[in-house]
Amino acid sequence: MLDLTVRLGASPTIGSYILPGEPLITLSQKLDSHIKLTVLDSEEIIEGIKNGIFDLGVIESAIFDDALIYTEWIEDELVVCSKTPLGDSIDKKKISCCQLLCREEESLTRQLITDFFSNHGLMYHHFDSLMEVDNMTSAIQSIKWSKPNRENPTVTIVSKLAIIDELERKELYFSRIEGTALSRKFYIIYDKKIKDTEKVQEIIAYLNTWRDTTGHAS
Repeated sequence: MLDLTVRLGASPTIGSYILPGEPLITLSQKLDSHIKLTVLDSEEIIEGIKNGIFDLGVIESAIFDDALIYTEWIEDELVVCSKTPLGDSIDKKKISCCQLLCREEESLTRQLITDFFSNHGLMYHHFDSLMEVDNMTSAIQSIKWSKPNRENPTVTIVSKLAIIDELERKELYFSRIEGTALSRKFYIIYDKKIKDTEKVQEIIAYLNTWRDTTGHAS
C-alpha cells in the first residue's frame, strides 16, 4: 500500500505556534497526504532527518550539518513580553526593575539571548530577579496570568510570532531591549540524499507561498 504520510519535524516555536491550523490543513490538501507533525528540539530533528525519520524539518536554530540542505524560511524576532505596556524600548534602568522568566541555561534560545545581552553590556544580574522555566509555553502563560506590577513587572523574552495573537488582542505587549531587534532565521531542512525531491520541493514551495501571503519576511 502506498504511504501517503508526510513526516514533518518542527522545533517548538514553529511546531507549536506557527504551523498548526491552516498551514498544515492546506498543505495536507495540496499534497493529498496525511501530515504527521512531530515537535522536537532542533538537534533531534536534524538527527531524525539523517536517520530517515522525517521527510523534512523546520528549525529555529542555526545548527548546520553537511549532510543536509538548508533553506532560509522566516525571520523571527525575540522580544521582551509583558502583561502591561513597558514602552517600545527597555534600557538598563527599566531592566533593573523587571523580574525575568528565562529559559534553562542549556537551551539554544537562552544562549542566543545571553550573547545579545553581552553585546549590549547587559547580564542576567541586571534584572531585579530571575526565574527559570523549561519551555516557552510556560513562560508565555506565566506572563498572561501574572498580576500587573508597575514597580517590578514580570517579563520574558520570546518569539514575537508566538504571541502575535495576544499582541493583536492587547492581552500581551512587547518591547525591544535598547530599541534593537534580536532577530534569528528559521530554516527548512532536508537530507541531500532524499529520493522524493519533488514532494519536498512542493512542500517548500507551499511554505514559502504561505510565508509571503501572511507577510512574514524571510
